[in-house]
Amino acid sequence: MVNYIRGRRQSLIVFLFCVLSLQACASQSVLLVHPQSGATVRCNASGSGLMSGFAEGFVEECVSRYEKEGYISTDKLTPEQRVDLEKRGVLPKREPPTTRGEYM
Repeated sequence: MVNYIRGRRQSLIVFLFCVLSLQACASQSVLLVHPQSGATVRCNASGSGLMSGFAEGFVEECVSRYEKEGYISTDKLTPEQRVDLEKRGVLPKREPPTTRGEYM
């Protein structure tokens, strides 16, 4: 009887793990820019269930490959690089933060 209950409990845990793993989803996108040439590339992937882990790994591999070629993620640009790329029209200018509750 004890083995029967233990077996049912393990089956339930495995079943719940499978259901939860199918529910997971991931979507990731990284914009990279080459500071000298202004060339841009986007590494992105999405997946659901068991594929969500593969999507993340794919994006990391893509980013790593382009970083070896001199590309930089836009969130890692120096302020000087960002201003230069904005002037050249490679990146859109950042909008100033809006303040809530203040009237002009």
